[in-house]
Amino acid sequence: MAELVVLRNSHLPPMTPVLDACLPPPIHLLPGDPPMVFLVEGSRLFETTPEYFDELSNNPENVQRELIESLRVRNANPAQLPLPAPTAISLNVAQSCNISCSYCYADEGRFGGHELMMSRDVASASIDRLLESNHGQRVTVGFIGGEPFLNRPLIHWTVDYATNRAKEVGATVGFSVTTNGTLLNSEDLDLLRAHSFAVSVSLDGGSEVNDRERHSRNGESVFERSVERLRPLLRLPGRARITARATITRLDMRILERITPLFESGFSEVGVSPLRTSPREELALRHDDWPVFLGEMVRAAEDELQQLPHLGTLRFSNLAIALKQLHAGYCKPLPCGSVANYVSVSARGEYFTCHRTVDDPRFFLGNTSRGLLSEPRIEFLRARHVDTQQPCRGCWARYLCGGGCHAEVLSAGRSGCDYIRGWLDYCLRTYNLVLREHPSLFERRN
Repeated sequence: MAELVVLRNSHLPPMTPVLDACLPPPIHLLPGDPPMVFLVEGSRLFETTPEYFDELSNNPENVQRELIESLRVRNANPAQLPLPAPTAISLNVAQSCNISCSYCYADEGRFGGHELMMSRDVASASIDRLLESNHGQRVTVGFIGGEPFLNRPLIHWTVDYATNRAKEVGATVGFSVTTNGTLLNSEDLDLLRAHSFAVSVSLDGGSEVNDRERHSRNGESVFERSVERLRPLLRLPGRARITARATITRLDMRILERITPLFESGFSEVGVSPLRTSPREELALRHDDWPVFLGEMVRAAEDELQQLPHLGTLRFSNLAIALKQLHAGYCKPLPCGSVANYVSVSARGEYFTCHRTVDDPRFFLGNTSRGLLSEPRIEFLRARHVDTQQPCRGCWARYLCGGGCHAEVLSAGRSGCDYIRGWLDYCLRTYNLVLREHPSLFERRN
């Protein structure tokens, strides 16, 4: 159409016109210079002329239907397709932790039970099933807790085992770990470097902010201990990729003040996550907190954009990931890979939908002895597809959001939806600006 200019040329899904009725709303309008149109199905963003933008605004029934029938794509429902085996697992190698976080949803990794350590038998069975069910594809093995390095010998053994087994079956394997960093030693750092680990470090800001909610057993600063142990890896990461992740409570939502000390400590990527569920209700964000949180997110993003010409990259990962996903045309009917291509394995060897639902019988998916259960997987995905949920099916941002974390929605509802729409609206506008002024950020790298 002459009235529309595609903003990105790569990764666009094929356009297959269909004539059945659209789920409302089919588009999201972004006034500005230039005005833009976001097509909900297919997650496609267009620039348009002011005149055509006015037509779309003032005559939605006729003009929008013509536009949608010309460009619409049908989004696949994972629960209606043959469901492949997951390509990623997380191993809860240590259902225990060496620090105590006041907001921890996982009861310091115990999930309401007793401390447990995964055995070699469980780890090897998990790896074997992962590789055997994927027939030479690339797979990913994550280590999580609690604090996974409480079970250090098993991590080192499992990396060696998975690497050798992958070679035997002609597959490749990648690794990730989520850690507080306080137990890392030189042998651990060598392992992370050598095997291209994606390392996610849980730190909530500088020492004052971080140590307010994250407490050590002996009274020392968790922040100082973590940075001390991580400093050699941050300086010489090798093949490892290190990201810090901060949990934001309602008691202090100043995001910029949280991420800045982490950048100064040597992290090149820092992301944040709002606290939605917690055993301490006074820490979780409430309905009236979301506008404040959105304002803080935008303030942090604007500061990052001001530094972009000097830095040449985006370090605030919430912003960087959102822009890259928009550029790639992400269109997801689910919020994450949970159940579809990722499951979590408890220390006992039982499968659950993700690392947040371990030991919750509502999310049980089988065990490493008998394998994954197909029917619970299919039913889980069918019930949570954004086109089957309310209010998701009537939201313009549904295929960018995916419906929100399954575990959090079940526990805390959807009080943050207005924040998500506000953040995505901001990112859509920012994407156009960054694409024009810094196109190299979106170049594909080997």
